[in-house]
Amino acid sequence: MNYPTSGTQTTSPILYVGLDVDDTSFHGCALTENQQEGLEFKTKSSSSDPCRTLEKFNTQKNALKICYEAGYLGYSLQRELQEKGYRCEIVAPSLIPHPAGKRVKTDRLDARGLARYYAKGLLTTIHVPSPEQEAVRDLLRSRCFLKKQIQRVRHHFLSCIRRLGLHYRQETANPDGTYWTKQHRIWLKGKIEKFDSDPLKLNFTLLLSRLEALEEERNSYEDQIENLAKNPCHQQKIRALTCYRGIDTLAALSLVSEIGDIRRFDHPRRLTSYCGMDIIEHSSGGKERKFCMSKMGNKHIRTCVIEACQFVSYPPLISKILKERRKETPMHLVQIADRCMQRLYKKSRKMLYREKPTNKVKAACARELLGFIWESLRAVTA
Repeated sequence: MNYPTSGTQTTSPILYVGLDVDDTSFHGCALTENQQEGLEFKTKSSSSDPCRTLEKFNTQKNALKICYEAGYLGYSLQRELQEKGYRCEIVAPSLIPHPAGKRVKTDRLDARGLARYYAKGLLTTIHVPSPEQEAVRDLLRSRCFLKKQIQRVRHHFLSCIRRLGLHYRQETANPDGTYWTKQHRIWLKGKIEKFDSDPLKLNFTLLLSRLEALEEERNSYEDQIENLAKNPCHQQKIRALTCYRGIDTLAALSLVSEIGDIRRFDHPRRLTSYCGMDIIEHSSGGKERKFCMSKMGNKHIRTCVIEACQFVSYPPLISKILKERRKETPMHLVQIADRCMQRLYKKSRKMLYREKPTNKVKAACARELLGFIWESLRAVTA
């Protein structure tokens, strides 16, 4: 069904549809802007069933606008409805109005509320990426998931070793010895071979083989990510971000895939809010109260920029690796990155002199870094 675009004159009112989706069924409600009660229906959990129901009862051939909450379905339902000619949008669940006195929650009432708020323009829609962008994003997020698994296996392995009274740093007389280096792994394999208990030896052998398998899978992910970074559609943006200190190819591709089209943020404040790095504030009666970050946004971008600010208080020097990454970068992008490095260094030193906590300094600098990233990406896409 074709829906009207902007500038098209329609004689009949638009029919707003709210869908509450789950695995077993879809609950829906359709009404016009001036209606308080509309058509309520329940269908099977597929994109074709609600369309058939709406077409059956839409005798006046009204234009349809459909919405549903972001959830486990992701963007699949929206794309299916879009292909069939329906206008469908996904709304942010955390920004749906909730009356204070509401104490009854059902799928039917949720669908009715969605339709009513959607008709009044009270819902906030989210950006839908292209399937290619979503595939790159999923690849990067799977790599992060694998990295966390490796960390958990390593922690479990080390805790089991310490319970047996074995201490790598004491036995090697190296108090600053780093775990999971080549020397540490040789030491671990030597200790495993000397175990008398067969169950104990089997346990550590399987743990070590599992860890090595996970690390090989992580390396495969990183090789694929390096190949994706060479794609012409990503190359300019990645080049604009890798000239920053603390942002390598992996972090740059993560930021590019998570942010998407930078032109949808008309100001750095919008990007800061999208990442959940805006400040919680409760100011009233002449008193100003500001607290921590809201963290109501994209955590992957937030993690990338905070990790990029781990050494922000170090003197602003250009290392050999950073100089190598900047070889083919245009000068105006390098100047933005240098200006960012100088600003963050001054800001971090001032906050540290005031005895601010280190993590608070990194978070504050990460918010500043987002503004410069916005400037660099806008310069590339302009």
